[in-house]
Amino acid sequence: MKDKQPSFLDAARWPIAFIVLLLLAWEGAVRYLGIRSIVLPPPSEIAVVMATRYDLLLTHLWPSLYLTIAGFALSVVGGILVAVLITYSDIMRRGLYPVIVVSQIIPKISIAPLFIVWFGTGTVSSLLLAFLIGFFPMTINSAMGFQSIDEEIHKMARTFMASRWQVFWKIRLPTALPHIFSGMKISVTLAIIGVIVSEFVASQEGIGYLIKLAGGLLDTPLMMAAIAVLSLSGLVLYWIIELAERRAIYWQSTAGSLAETGG
Repeated sequence: MKDKQPSFLDAARWPIAFIVLLLLAWEGAVRYLGIRSIVLPPPSEIAVVMATRYDLLLTHLWPSLYLTIAGFALSVVGGILVAVLITYSDIMRRGLYPVIVVSQIIPKISIAPLFIVWFGTGTVSSLLLAFLIGFFPMTINSAMGFQSIDEEIHKMARTFMASRWQVFWKIRLPTALPHIFSGMKISVTLAIIGVIVSEFVASQEGIGYLIKLAGGLLDTPLMMAAIAVLSLSGLVLYWIIELAERRAIYWQSTAGSLAETGG
């Protein structure tokens, strides 16, 4: 009998239980120690702010979420295209790939002020920073995936006169999918960081701007509520990628089920 693949809720039971216990401990510690809300509000107060000021939070969440998704999408497309060039072009592999790897040591966040100077304080700066930060893990992971095919299978395909496109579509891409999705999970979280940092530097909207504004007003509950909304949004985006990975790489779950049952 074929085992069913664990659902997302089944896999999330332990993390959810841990978070609930952490929130309860946080609530109890704040109330027992008498910590003021301006220093550390309890989770219940943060939840009240999220419920009563949801319109403000959603108003500022949308610009950040839109730029995150757009920057992430650009990083996925750009990263995969560059990875394909690195895989099939010896010049690109020898010249560009080492440059991309070395460039990882440059703190991308530090160039946010430079983007503000070049492109102004609009959405372009935030979009480009999100793209740039998410681009590197996508490129490196995708390139590793495309180059990790079994050479024996590759030689066999060439022996049977498979074209370069057929080899890519039937062998390289399926082999690279786990690496690509791993890069996507990293890229989407970094894209969120890029947008928020850009909003910290210069913006009049977005969750980053709201966090900075609440900090200036010493409104810690609102600041924590904005951070909570941002974290939940990032978790949803990560879950969507996780779900897409399960659907796209269906043969891994099938192989795992067969291995467990001895079939």
